Amino acid sequence: MKVMSTITKSILGSFVLCGLLSWTQMALAQDEFLCDATQESTQKLPLLDKSCPIGQGLWGKSQPKGRDSIFWIQCGIYAHPMPLGQAKVLYKRISSDVWMKPEAKGYRCLVGPYESIVDARQDLKKVRTIPSYKQSFIREVVKKGSKSGTPAKPKAKPKPKAAPVKKPPVKRPPARPTAPVVASQPVASSYKTSSGQPEVRKRTRIAKVNYAVPFVGTKKDAQFYMEYNKPWNRLSYDDALGTCQKIGMKLASEQQWQRLRMSKVMEKDKWPVYLPYWGRDKKGLFASGKVTQLKGTSLLNVLCVDR
Repeated sequence: MKVMSTITKSILGSFVLCGLLSWTQMALAQDEFLCDATQESTQKLPLLDKSCPIGQGLWGKSQPKGRDSIFWIQCGIYAHPMPLGQAKVLYKRISSDVWMKPEAKGYRCLVGPYESIVDARQDLKKVRTIPSYKQSFIREVVKKGSKSGTPAKPKAKPKPKAAPVKKPPVKRPPARPTAPVVASQPVASSYKTSSGQPEVRKRTRIAKVNYAVPFVGTKKDAQFYMEYNKPWNRLSYDDALGTCQKIGMKLASEQQWQRLRMSKVMEKDKWPVYLPYWGRDKKGLFASGKVTQLKGTSLLNVLCVDR
């Protein structure tokens, strides 16, 4: 059985059950660059869809052409898909994941995706320490309409020479949590719920409204992914609605979602954020604040409220 992953710009943990993987969807980020991926077994790397955008090469110290780009590391082209065991040497050196993408003349090896060129270059440096991956390079997928992240500076008029001044160190924002990884390690059987009643994994109370993230387990028909070293369910709209009803709750409204976001509870308590959540009326609630109308068949995180 195959695993289908829907990838949105910015992602893979493991989801294995009795050696079989179910149809599912995966987000690489939270806004655009949608593409599909499949995984036929736990012993094979996931395959990106042929139509998945991987951009153009970004060579040497060239600066990104877009402000909101995503990045891949190309790690070679092979006649056949790389076995999962062969990819282990890469996983020891990278912070992201390894994928294969079918091409007309073989399979392209890709590591990523990355939202930060800094992170991509750090991993590229490590990948190139492996003799068989010395020719690896970065690819940039530029978002449509995105302006260059490094606009050209006008030529400055000559100024009198002055003593050099040390620039203060640039303060980088805190690193985002590691993105989920698909099918690398088996999931412990202890994650299965003992009954049909959902388990509440995360909860909080804001403005007299109780919020909860339920987990229905890792049984045969339950899709899930790994984030913060825990499995989290990803369900269709109807299943999400039914899961909330089982615990006496309902799906959150857009206004309730924004209140939860602004509270910073999700970051503080490590709620899953790499997949959007289902909201009322088939709305996709993204951690970036974006709210999108989606089809009910998408597989997303579940957020319930009691009013």
